Amino acid sequence: MSLSFRGCGAALFLLVAVGLGLRLQNVDQKGLGADELFSLAIAQYYPFAPVEGRPLYRRTDVLHIGDGDTFLTAKAAEQSPPLNDLLEKASVSLLGPTELASRLPAVLAAGALLLWYGWFAWRHPDPYVRRVLTWSLLLLALYPALIIYANDARTYSIGVSTVGMAGLLWMLRWRDGWRAWEPPGWAEIGLFTLACYSHYNAAMLVSLLLLGDVVMTTKLRSGKGWGRLLALGLVFSVWLVLNAHTIVFTSEGGVAWAQMGAADRVRLTLKQAPEVMFPYWLALATAVFVGLLIVRRLSGALLWPANGVVRLSVLAALTLLYVAFAGLIAAKAGMAHPRYYIFVLPFVAVMMGLVFAEIRQRWLMAGAALTLAALAVPAIRAIPSMPYEDFRAMTLYGVQASDSDTLFLYPWVPNRNTYRVYLERYLGVDVRSRMVGISVPQDATEVCGRLTSRSNVVVLAHDSGKSLIDAVYAACGAQWPQRHREQFIAVFAEHWKAP
Repeated sequence: MSLSFRGCGAALFLLVAVGLGLRLQNVDQKGLGADELFSLAIAQYYPFAPVEGRPLYRRTDVLHIGDGDTFLTAKAAEQSPPLNDLLEKASVSLLGPTELASRLPAVLAAGALLLWYGWFAWRHPDPYVRRVLTWSLLLLALYPALIIYANDARTYSIGVSTVGMAGLLWMLRWRDGWRAWEPPGWAEIGLFTLACYSHYNAAMLVSLLLLGDVVMTTKLRSGKGWGRLLALGLVFSVWLVLNAHTIVFTSEGGVAWAQMGAADRVRLTLKQAPEVMFPYWLALATAVFVGLLIVRRLSGALLWPANGVVRLSVLAALTLLYVAFAGLIAAKAGMAHPRYYIFVLPFVAVMMGLVFAEIRQRWLMAGAALTLAALAVPAIRAIPSMPYEDFRAMTLYGVQASDSDTLFLYPWVPNRNTYRVYLERYLGVDVRSRMVGISVPQDATEVCGRLTSRSNVVVLAHDSGKSLIDAVYAACGAQWPQRHREQFIAVFAEHWKAP
């Protein structure tokens, strides 16, 4: 083994180790947010097998999931496919409903993506491919968005990792163009299927990626190609049938955060997509690309390898198409967040890797790598201090000075289990009979009727529910003149006490 080969292996090992360390350091430091608690509640409270008298599966929406429903019913009522929640259910059953257990599937998936790229960067026979993948691994290891969502007990890390792993096989298979086309292998199909079962935006990206394979399979009448593509389609169609009612419900704004016009849709897409892609790196890669073109033009050298131009163009077009479709899907559902664009990041990393791989002078390579790291460090260091919904601290404060007679008031009835998770962890008992929810101010009088017999009421609420809580207190708060509110990040708790 040559020194350079040993050095390459050591560098790859270091990149993977650094990336894993960044993803593990804060995995259980902060409490679970609302979305994470929702996933944990589905994993924790809904069994695979139905209780007596209840069906294995019934069609309902996320607002009407009930006690006694199965995991299949609960997941089919929610707008995300079930892979993350299945893995979380397994993790929680082994380790208990903790922050670590909830986030373990996301962390493991994030680590698998780094190991996958590191392995191919080390073992691929083509030196150029190894060089591109080494740069790509550097970017993936330090990508702030990937580090953030590796510590999030939702589906995003699993989705970006599975589509990224399959996507690498796809890119390697297509790197020499359509003339050298081969049908996807079973490993690629299996990983793409897992990606489809992680998130619908990941499934949409998979559809874009395999569109060329559909064309080539049809053109060449490839039985192997059709067999593997249809296998993916059939396996995923099972979930689409079970979840069809929720897809319609969500697309009609059933869980919308806001109504978006065309101008809002474009504005948010242009803002949020570059945000998750880390614009500082995009700017540096663009500057390097332009600089290399200028230097080569002045020296009379070939401006860019012909295959390199095609690869860059394909990845750029793929990224733009994905961003456009993801923006449309988010707007149709009435939702907007940078995380909906995360699934394309492995392809963006490879696109930038293609640019940095054209740097041949060692001092320039070192300078570019150090600059990439320096640009990422402030964003990575800021991750632990990012604001989040501190349901854990809120619940700890709320249960203090509570007793077995205390009722817990919370906003928006369908969110009961979101508040229930931490309550049951700290109280050690089933608290459903002691939880009182309010969804609209008009229900304040009815809610008061359930509270009036108690001398102590504890409020646990997201900031968005303040008006609902105030409506209840305005209707019957006179009997609890001692009202104290403690504010946490995005949530608050209150103690209402009678004299």
